[in-house]
Amino acid sequence: MKALGYLVPLVTLPYLTRVLGPEEWGRVAWMQVILGYFSLLTDWGFSWSGTRKIAALRNEPAALSEAFLAGWAVQWGLCAISIATLLGLALHAPFFAGFGEFAPYGACVILSGALFPVWLLAGLERMREIAVLQLLIRAAAVPLVFLLVDAPGDGRFVIAASGATGIIGGLASVLWIRRHLGLRWHWPDPRRVREEFLESGSIFVSRAWIVLYTSLTPTILGVMTNTEAVGQFMLASRIQSAAQGLLGPISQALFPRMSYLFATDRDEAGALLRRSGSAILVITLAASVALFAFAREIIDLVSGGSFDQAAEILRWLSPLPFVVGLSNIIGVQFMLPNNMTQAFNRILASSGMISLVIIWPLIHFRHAAGAAIGTLLAECFVTAAMVSFVILFRRRARHENI
Repeated sequence: MKALGYLVPLVTLPYLTRVLGPEEWGRVAWMQVILGYFSLLTDWGFSWSGTRKIAALRNEPAALSEAFLAGWAVQWGLCAISIATLLGLALHAPFFAGFGEFAPYGACVILSGALFPVWLLAGLERMREIAVLQLLIRAAAVPLVFLLVDAPGDGRFVIAASGATGIIGGLASVLWIRRHLGLRWHWPDPRRVREEFLESGSIFVSRAWIVLYTSLTPTILGVMTNTEAVGQFMLASRIQSAAQGLLGPISQALFPRMSYLFATDRDEAGALLRRSGSAILVITLAASVALFAFAREIIDLVSGGSFDQAAEILRWLSPLPFVVGLSNIIGVQFMLPNNMTQAFNRILASSGMISLVIIWPLIHFRHAAGAAIGTLLAECFVTAAMVSFVILFRRRARHENI
């Protein structure tokens, strides 16, 4: 499912870049970045914290139902705030004037995120049963894009196709959950909702810092340059993300298992981490090498040659699958299951601050390529800091055992 989330846009990308052109494609990509901020707010860290909690409570039906319903209530409240904010920006914010026609369709995208509680299914390790249904519904976005988009001004329909299929998929997921998971449905206790909100807030902060040095970059690029530069950067970034998406399904399936094993069998957790970590590094290294070696050919194939700056940008972004793969092994699969959230947050916060300092001069002097360089440097800092932290942690643990 995660891979399809990258694959569906990638299938339509050659068509959209040719029909919409760099400027309109830049508007679409920029709107998708903005929607990513609202999706992050609606998620509120439950994709990590909720998954971890559900994995721990899977054998306690009453506690499981209470935790899920309280967490889901938090998400629905944040979803309402996100949609109201988006529509308010479309009506009243001058800088958002060029995106007003995208807003109603964007609201559907935000709504679809709340409808599908992936963290519940991931924590229970029950994704397999619903995956085929989701794949078929999400794949329906492809013909919708080809049917609706046939002129340079049709960028809003790209968002519409994503929102429509997302809502249908979310409704289907809710019906499946009600029928098959045996949850005890009731209105959640407001005190428990507050607890879940505060507990997941620390993980949300982690994810917010990640956004600060990733998704905020194209926004700053657009403010400092223009939508065409955003389009050049986002085309390369979308291809890099698709290659990096190879990591997504492995990581999302591995995280609840690692959370469970570190709580019940640390020896088996270490063995699984070594085996899965080796596989992740091999896959991501191959993806990084391929992106660097064939950057020009990939860009020309996808865009038809109209995005002349994107190949250089893609070369700068090409190490990211391997770099992020390594940080994922250490941070998400080791630090978070062991409740090292505070150190995890500090590393991401430091990277976010560094990114904000360096991104402005890099974009000023190198434009879209500077944005790519800043993204790479921020991710390298995260990985280096996590490696250093774990090395020091293990040395201290060995010393205490002695």
